[in-house]
Amino acid sequence: MRKQFKGHNTEVKKLGDMLSNTVMSVKRAGKLNKNLREKWKKVAGEVISDHTDVGMVKSGVLYIEVDSATWLHHISSFKKEELLVSIQNEFKRGYISDIKFRVGLF
Repeated sequence: MRKQFKGHNTEVKKLGDMLSNTVMSVKRAGKLNKNLREKWKKVAGEVISDHTDVGMVKSGVLYIEVDSATWLHHISSFKKEELLVSIQNEFKRGYISDIKFRVGLF
């Protein structure tokens, strides 16, 4: 159903449809985040994954939180390229183009 408001076309949607779409989006995001966490743990290994947590992927950049400045320096200086190549191999081409590390609380 369409209604006209001051010359603009707007589509009126049912509340149930909007809620259903929102729930499906949240479920997909949760499933993707779980998958991402599992793949990160596989790629990073037990030692690094014990000191990191997956944040999010935004515009192809994977954000990883690290539990200390010392680990941040170590991972970003010595392990970033290896981790990037490994995580890229776990996903379809182009999904992850970079990794950014930051100290965070998790």
